[in-house]
Amino acid sequence: MKKKEKRELMLNMGAVMKGYLIFPAIFGVILLALTVVLFFIYIPTGLVAAAAFVLYVLALIVFFAINNRNLERGLVRFARQYGGLEGEMISDFPMPYVLTDPDGRILAYNKIFGRIYDEKAGIDHITQIFHEVTEEDLHFDAESNNVSVFYDNRDYRLCIRHIKVTKDLIEDKIVLMPRHDMTLCVIYMFDETEIVNMMRKTLAEQMVIGSIYVDNYDEVLSRDLDIQKNIQAAMIDKTIGAYFSNVGGVVRKLERDRYFVIFKRKYLTGLQRNKFELLDQIKELDTDNEHVITISVGIGVGEDYTQAEAASNSALELALGRGGDQVVVKEGERVYFYGGKTKQVEKNTRVKARVKAIALRDVLISKERVVIMGHKNADIDSFASAIGIYRAARSLGKNAFIIVNKGTNTIQPVIEQFLADEEYAMGVFISPEQAEEFVNQNTALVIVDVNRPEIFECPDLVQETPTVVLIDHHLQSGDKIDNLVLSYVEPTASSASEMVTELLQYITDSIGLRKLEAEALYGGIIIDTDSFTRNTGVRTFEAAAYLRKIGIDIQAVHNTFRDTLDTIRVKAAALETAEEIIPGFVAAVSPSGGVFNPTVVAAQVANDLLDIKGVKASFVMTTISGRTYISARSIGDTNVQLVMERMGGGGHLNVAGCQLENTSSDEAKKILAATLRKMLEENSLV
Repeated sequence: MKKKEKRELMLNMGAVMKGYLIFPAIFGVILLALTVVLFFIYIPTGLVAAAAFVLYVLALIVFFAINNRNLERGLVRFARQYGGLEGEMISDFPMPYVLTDPDGRILAYNKIFGRIYDEKAGIDHITQIFHEVTEEDLHFDAESNNVSVFYDNRDYRLCIRHIKVTKDLIEDKIVLMPRHDMTLCVIYMFDETEIVNMMRKTLAEQMVIGSIYVDNYDEVLSRDLDIQKNIQAAMIDKTIGAYFSNVGGVVRKLERDRYFVIFKRKYLTGLQRNKFELLDQIKELDTDNEHVITISVGIGVGEDYTQAEAASNSALELALGRGGDQVVVKEGERVYFYGGKTKQVEKNTRVKARVKAIALRDVLISKERVVIMGHKNADIDSFASAIGIYRAARSLGKNAFIIVNKGTNTIQPVIEQFLADEEYAMGVFISPEQAEEFVNQNTALVIVDVNRPEIFECPDLVQETPTVVLIDHHLQSGDKIDNLVLSYVEPTASSASEMVTELLQYITDSIGLRKLEAEALYGGIIIDTDSFTRNTGVRTFEAAAYLRKIGIDIQAVHNTFRDTLDTIRVKAAALETAEEIIPGFVAAVSPSGGVFNPTVVAAQVANDLLDIKGVKASFVMTTISGRTYISARSIGDTNVQLVMERMGGGGHLNVAGCQLENTSSDEAKKILAATLRKMLEENSLV
C-alpha cells in the first residue's frame, strides 16, 4: 500500500470515527441547552424536552452497546489493512489464526480459520467452537497458555497470547479506540494430529511388566504325591502362559511359585475391561483337595523398564498385603484393584511371624527410644497391640511411649486400669500434641492396627521419623509410607493383638508380659473376633492359649466389656431402624448419644444383624460431630471390604468400615445404597 493511499485511509477512518463519537455528543449538548431554554420559556414544554433528552441518552447507550462489537471488529480490520503487507501475510498465513476480545468473542481471523468458523451461523464465541476452552483458559497471568482441543477429527494445540492495544497503535492518533487500553487474545492453532497419533502409537507399543505369585502353592500341593504335584504345577504354568499368549505376552517362570510376564500396553485396557479373567481361570483348576488355587498379580507401567519393574514389584507387594487373589495395576501414583473376592485362608506356618519378630527386635535394639501409635478413635485392638509392643521394647531395655488421645478414644475404662498401675502412671501415655517432642533421628516409630496415613493418631510423625515399622491385619490401601523399614501386614490374622502376641513369643526369651497386658491383648482378640465366632483360625486360638498360660482372668476381661443398660437401650434403638436396602443387605442407624463408645456399639449391632436369617451383609451408621462412621459386616459371601473401599474406607472381606465427613446418617445410607446397587450391576459384590 502506497504512502498516499495509507494517508487517505487513515483520514477516512479518522473522519468516520470522529463522526461516530463526536456528532452524538455535540447533538446531545445542543439538545440539553434547548431543554434548559424551554424550561425558562414554558415549564410544561421544558418537561417534554427533558423527557426527549432522557430518551435520547438511553437510545444512545443502547446504540453504542449494540454496535460496540462491530466497532471493535472494524478497528481490528482497519489496523490489519493499515499494516499493509503484514496484514496480508497474516490473512494468507497457513496456520489458523484468530483475534478475540478478553471474553473470547471473535473479532477477526484469517482465511484458513474461516474454513472452520462460519460467521453467519451466529456463533461469536471461541468457547462455542472449541468446547475444551474455558473462561479460565482466556484469563491467565503467564506469557501464553496452551489448550489441547479435538475438532473435526483433528488434534490441535491452541496457543493463546495476550496483546495490549492502545491509542498509539494507530499512527498520528487519528483513530480513537473505544477503550483507553484494550487487551486482545491472539490464538494460534497448531495441528498436532500426526504428533498425537505417533505418541498414542508409541504409548500403545510400550511394554508393561507383570509379577505373578501363587498365593497358596505349598498348601495346595503339600498333600499330593510327586507326580500329582508336577501335574498341578503344569496346569498352573499352562493356564498363566495361555492367558498372556493371547495378548502377545511372554511369560517366564522364575521360581516354583513366581512368574515374570511382559506384554504391550495396548492390551492392558482389554484385560482391565474383562477384570483379569485369569483369576477365575486359576481358581477353576482341579486340585484334588479342598484347597482352591489363587494368585496375586502386580502389573507396573513406567516410562522405562526399570520404572515398570519397580511398579510391578510394588503392585505385587500391595496385592499380597491385601490378602492375595487379586490383580493390582500401578501406573505412577494411580493404582487399580481387580479381584480380591476370595476369603483369605490362614497359613498355619509361623515362619513369617518368626522372621518379622527377629527383624523387629533388630530395629528396636538399634534405637534409643520407641514411640508407638495406633489409629484415631482408638479401639481395644489398637490400644492392646500398642501395649504389647511397649512391653517388647521395655524387655529390650528401651524407653517406650504410647500415643493416646484420651479426649476421643472409646476405651477409657481400659486406660484407667493401666493408669492405676505404677509403671504406666509414670508418663508412658503421651498425647498427640506432645508426640513431636519424643521423636528424633534415633527414634523408632511403630504403627499398629492401621496402614492408612490419613487416620493415624498423629500422621505428621511419619515424616519426622526416619525409622517406621508397620504392624497391621487390615488389607492395605494404595497409600505408601516412604520411610518404612519393616512392614508386617497379615490380612488372615484376626486382629493386631493376635499378631503382636505371636511376635512377643519370638522377640526375646524373657519377654516378661504382665497379667494386665495379657488381658488387654486377649480383649483385643475377643472383640475383633466377636468372642471367637468370626475371623478365627488355628493361630488365633494358639495366641489366646499363650495368653491364658500367663494367668489372665477371662471372666474379668469379659466383665470389662459387658454392656451397660444404656448400651442395651442404644442397641435396641438401632435394631428398630434396621431395613433391607437391597435383598440380603441390611442397614441401620445407631444413636451416638447415651453411650461412651458409639462406634463400638455400632460394630456390635452390625454383628447382631448377621444373625438374622437371609442377611448377607450388614451396615450400621453412627454420626459423631458431623462425621458418620459405618461398620460393615458380612457372613463371607459378600466382600464388604470392596464396598467400604468404594466409599473411602477399607478392612477385611467380612469386617470393614469407613468414615464420611460432613455427612448425616441418612445421607450415608443413601450413598451406601447407591454404591451397593452399582456394584451389584457390575457383579462386584461376590
